[in-house]
Amino acid sequence: MRHSARLLTILISLAFSTANSHAQTIKLSVDLTDAPRNIFHERLTIPAKPGPNTFVYPKWIPGNHRPSGPITNLIGIKFYANGTDLVWERDPVDMYAFHVDVPTGAQQIEVAMDTTTFSDSAGSTGAATSSNVLDLNWNQVVLYPQNANSNDVQFAASVHLPSGWKFGTALPVTRTSGDMVDFSPVSLTTLVDSPLIAGSHYRKVELTDGHDGPSHVIDMVSESENGLAMSDADIVSYRALVRETGALFGARHYEQYHFLYTLSDEVASHGLEHHQSSDNATAEHTLTDPGLHLLDADLLPHEFVHSWNGKYRRPA
Repeated sequence: MRHSARLLTILISLAFSTANSHAQTIKLSVDLTDAPRNIFHERLTIPAKPGPNTFVYPKWIPGNHRPSGPITNLIGIKFYANGTDLVWERDPVDMYAFHVDVPTGAQQIEVAMDTTTFSDSAGSTGAATSSNVLDLNWNQVVLYPQNANSNDVQFAASVHLPSGWKFGTALPVTRTSGDMVDFSPVSLTTLVDSPLIAGSHYRKVELTDGHDGPSHVIDMVSESENGLAMSDADIVSYRALVRETGALFGARHYEQYHFLYTLSDEVASHGLEHHQSSDNATAEHTLTDPGLHLLDADLLPHEFVHSWNGKYRRPA
């Protein structure tokens, strides 16, 4: 009986590996050049079979404890196949689902849609972009096949940044060319768990040398160069934070870690933990105003620790 169970486990593992080796990847291109106007433009290429198909927008998103994906921000949705517009309809009950008939002979569909970035997640009271910064949460800009496991859906994402803007993210980069950035294919789970920030004023602070364990960096964007003025004393403290978490937890479960830090009075303040990064936003002069600095001193350490007790050790 024990040998039969072991054989069944092996066969299931082989079947799973074979299925995933042939899994098709969704291509996602996000045009961020209108971010200063609080608009993102998306284009998706989704493998699909002829006949009725249903595609869904993420309903359950990181850091929210209810089905609160910002579906109201999705506008201008169009479906295409072989260059022809397709008729689609919203599900009458589940407003996160979209039904479309894929014509005979088509192996994929194209989806064009726009996203407004005001109130980008549940509880947000402001915009996620300004004239100088942006915060891209990938759950805002994707559709995927209904009932698919987010660990099994692969996305190959790319972005077109506003001219001259620099970015920070934990997503692995395969190529940059001017303002175009291509990322390695990852699961939908990893994509949504890896936000991207960008800005016209950008600074990168290395917290480790990369030779002893994973790399740790702070990626900062702000409305001004002065907003990026992190002191040498603060840098010393953040480097100590990395060492102290290693001593406290005894192990690191990530390949790299990015503190994504937006300093702006124009976007909503927030803090949200992710596996290999944290998404943080405070007032523009937090680093130079002693009062603001004191009030938000715990933000980056707080979200960093959640990588262990909020992400790595989360229940099934």
